[in-house]
Amino acid sequence: MSKFRPIKIELKNGKVVQIRQAELDDAEKLLHCIKTYIPQSEYIPKLTHEIKLTINQEKDWINSFLVNKNSLLLIAEYNNEIIGNIDLTGNQRKLMEHTAVIGMGMLKDWRDTRLGTALLSNVIEWAKQNEILEVIWLQVYTENIAGLALYKKLGFSENGIIKNFFKHENEYFDNLTMSLSVK
Repeated sequence: MSKFRPIKIELKNGKVVQIRQAELDDAEKLLHCIKTYIPQSEYIPKLTHEIKLTINQEKDWINSFLVNKNSLLLIAEYNNEIIGNIDLTGNQRKLMEHTAVIGMGMLKDWRDTRLGTALLSNVIEWAKQNEILEVIWLQVYTENIAGLALYKKLGFSENGIIKNFFKHENEYFDNLTMSLSVK
């Protein structure tokens, strides 16, 4: 049973994309998309060689979003190719199950098209309708100006900074935690 009704949206570049819930059959294409955008991003704290998921492990990951009531995994498609995704991972511990963390990524060519806004807006709306969730949160590099602007525009508040949290070669970057009350 689907948790999310697919939608089509026109982006700033004039292209129409579909946003829908990820299904098990998406595993190979989604893994390919993630393996493509990780090295393209300065703000995802993962290195290409750290992505070791098999297709079956990717299916297990997708399935966790299908079975957990406080979690959602959306993908964005254009011409039958996955161009980005957003995951809302609900905490499975009873005392924190009212919270979920957001992760998002997209192919470089699709940045600055309002795709991030569309993905995040849809996750927020879903979270507001979810009977379990009360707080959604994310972490962002303080240097990620575009990300910070998007999160603030959609109502996220700053909760705190951990200095020197990320280290790329010999350069350190600060990590900002932001949250949004959805109840």
